[in-house]
Amino acid sequence: MTKPGSLLLLLALAGTPVPDTVRPSSVKIHEVLGGPAGYIDLRNTTTTTLDIGGWSVQACTGGAVPVELATVPAGSEIAAGDHFLITGQGFGGTVQQLVVEAIVGDGEMLLDRRGARVDSIGWAPSSPCRENQAASACPGLAQARDAVSRDTDNNKADFGCVRPID
Repeated sequence: MTKPGSLLLLLALAGTPVPDTVRPSSVKIHEVLGGPAGYIDLRNTTTTTLDIGGWSVQACTGGAVPVELATVPAGSEIAAGDHFLITGQGFGGTVQQLVVEAIVGDGEMLLDRRGARVDSIGWAPSSPCRENQAASACPGLAQARDAVSRDTDNNKADFGCVRPID
């Protein structure tokens, strides 16, 4: 490459924004229970604390486009390997980091502050929140990933029915 060409390349790269350091696999929707007493448990799968302020959770409510359920407040963080809990108003547990009216819909989607999909779960075959095959329905139970939050981008393979957290 010639010197003028190298200079143009350097100038072009200097104006390129640094990519977000959060990879799509860094934060997972680890567990979900729908309803007014429900919750969405987000899990940081990395070894560093992650800032999730400005991220949003969308609910798939039967339409073609998800609707906003919550925006994570600025300054919210998840420590390495830890969880962040979004709960419905009727949730009876002691940890409630972000409270919404209810966990609604046939799926949930986590978006980073740029609006890019980070993770999602859908339990209806037509849900725009599902990844590949829909997760199995779990009447009265929560849907959860395994202990390490395995993600194959197939909700049916990744989520199983579990007893809800208290």
